[in-house]
Amino acid sequence: MSNTIPTFGYVSLTEAVNSMISVPSFIRSTIFKGREPEYPTTSVLVDIIVGGKKIAPFVKRGNPAKMMSNTGLKSQTIQPPSIRLKKFLTPSDLGLRAAGDSIFVPGSAGKNPVEEARKKKVAIEQKDLKDIIDRTIEFMCMKALTGGYTITQPDLQFSIDMGMPSANKPTLTGTNKWDAPTTCTPLANLRAWRNKAYKASGKVPTIVLYNSTTFELFLKAEEVLKYLDKKNINLGDVKTDQLVLEMGAIKTAELDGMVHYMYDATYTDVDGNEQQFIPDGVVILASTSADNRIHFAAIEEIPLTMAKYFSKDKAEDDPAGLNLIVESDPLPVCHQPDANIYATVA
Repeated sequence: MSNTIPTFGYVSLTEAVNSMISVPSFIRSTIFKGREPEYPTTSVLVDIIVGGKKIAPFVKRGNPAKMMSNTGLKSQTIQPPSIRLKKFLTPSDLGLRAAGDSIFVPGSAGKNPVEEARKKKVAIEQKDLKDIIDRTIEFMCMKALTGGYTITQPDLQFSIDMGMPSANKPTLTGTNKWDAPTTCTPLANLRAWRNKAYKASGKVPTIVLYNSTTFELFLKAEEVLKYLDKKNINLGDVKTDQLVLEMGAIKTAELDGMVHYMYDATYTDVDGNEQQFIPDGVVILASTSADNRIHFAAIEEIPLTMAKYFSKDKAEDDPAGLNLIVESDPLPVCHQPDANIYATVA
């Protein structure tokens, strides 16, 4: 009896890939938490909310209602870039034992051990593809906090501008930079930027993000050291929740109503170079109550599929093997870009 490579069908694979645990992703899980709508279309209409802080005019009893202007919106129709990955699994790949498995093939009542090994191999490779996609979504979430991003590849040109005000992207210069410890004023900077975002959007930034290099600059600033001493604050006593650690971040401080996190997560870009999600010398203030969403457009399969993730397999005859595909069409958007601050401090 000849051996064949069974296909598992896109329905079961799609269910499996959606039940897998995501790669730790602090930005997605905190700033974009719980806002991941799915759409039955391949394009998404993105509305950027233009802040307004009007109060109501009073009306004399018996007089008609006062006419008010509509909420300001800037809309653009965007077709999210598709993330579609695949792996080719050879018959040897599907027949070899997985890491940690016994070198012997035991018998099992009612189960084919070779078939079980094949399913396990497919699941491992499928999860690896989904992990790559999730890491890319985290990268896109980070770029959304800058007010927009551009993707340039030989086969793709994609750009989205969320209209972040230039005042929300400050750059410190001279002795104000955080690498000038005796003259810089990080705490005063953070308070001023928080107020700027609040006045512009009505949302209060509650999260401060930076990498460890920038955090060291923060700690060395004389202004910060004097403040901690005056308030008798010991940052060594700050505890990080296990969930935060699992997402790849470390809680470093709670100051002036803002929670500080150090996020040193990295990724490997398409050219094979290791990059930091948060570059050196950058500080981000973000509001978790602002309208930040990850839109998932429909995936162009037959039929058109509405899902965050899609997966299917296809057996090939020459060369023999199995093509395993995983796809997602995400679009992270900060709909209230003036609620966040992206500052260059060194």
